[in-house]
Amino acid sequence: MSNEFQFESAGISDLGLVRTENEDQFLVAELTRCMQSVSSSLPLQAGRQLTGGVLGQLLIVADGMGGHRAGADASRVAVEYFVASILNRLGWLFPKVDADETALIEDLKLVMRQSDREIERLSQEKPELKGMGTTFTMAYVVWPRMYIVHAGDSRCYLLRRGELQVLTRDHTLYQRPNILTNALGAGSQGVHVEIRTVQLEEGDSVLLCSDGLNKHVDDKLIQQTMLENTDPRAVCRSLIDHANKGGGSDNTTLVVGRWGKSSEDEGMPIFESLPSDRTLFCEIAFPPEETETADIETLHLSSFDLREFSVESAETASNEGEGTPKDEKNPEKGEQ
Repeated sequence: MSNEFQFESAGISDLGLVRTENEDQFLVAELTRCMQSVSSSLPLQAGRQLTGGVLGQLLIVADGMGGHRAGADASRVAVEYFVASILNRLGWLFPKVDADETALIEDLKLVMRQSDREIERLSQEKPELKGMGTTFTMAYVVWPRMYIVHAGDSRCYLLRRGELQVLTRDHTLYQRPNILTNALGAGSQGVHVEIRTVQLEEGDSVLLCSDGLNKHVDDKLIQQTMLENTDPRAVCRSLIDHANKGGGSDNTTLVVGRWGKSSEDEGMPIFESLPSDRTLFCEIAFPPEETETADIETLHLSSFDLREFSVESAETASNEGEGTPKDEKNPEKGEQ
């Protein structure tokens, strides 16, 4: 990411007023390149990690289902799987803005399918996790391009020049919003991956949220709250308050990112840090190699220059008449 743009962000997850367990997960991360020194004539200590400036951002929200620990495990596994894939195996980090995006789109879809299978594998191996699943919505930003990866009924919003627009579809049955037609896991026969790209502009704000927000806060109030607060933390806190005042019937999770002009010229910074012996997500195995080539569908919406890449659209899935009832998979969920 160009150093001339400053990124501000915040994330929050709230239990709500009815649920006894929080099954949502979120992540906000800044992406950099890193190397670890082994030996050098430069004044570097062996084993030190050298990190460059921030080149991109990652924003994720996942809303689990399944009851007891299953829902929380499903959303956790989905986020961990993407993090592990980004750090260990994907070749799509920091693509050139003018490069062919086909390979990147295929990689993103591939990781979603593999994450879906990993959740299904765990669900089958552990009886207490049977039927677990999760929504998944991610915004991957390499300025000025934002890639949105989506399955389920969590949402991604874009606020630009005072106008708010939903960038994702709710993958639910028509007139039955508590029935999911698309998710990771949940006993499904695969996931339908919705991917869109957006050309960001200075001053844009992005909101990712679980459906706990939309049950009690309409888009007009979301827009008003984002316009009234310049601090992403204040936006998150205010929206959580609105959701709880409206009933707080579900967990509510929010991530807000904002891109503005930076007055600092950092050049090409190098940061030094000590490595850690702590190992995370060690239970995640490398998946078998697979490739799949698919046709790319392009869709332009409004003035936001959105492009959608999807083999099987969410609308097709919704018309099939079958889905995953959140309240049946998780009796504590209730009506969605």
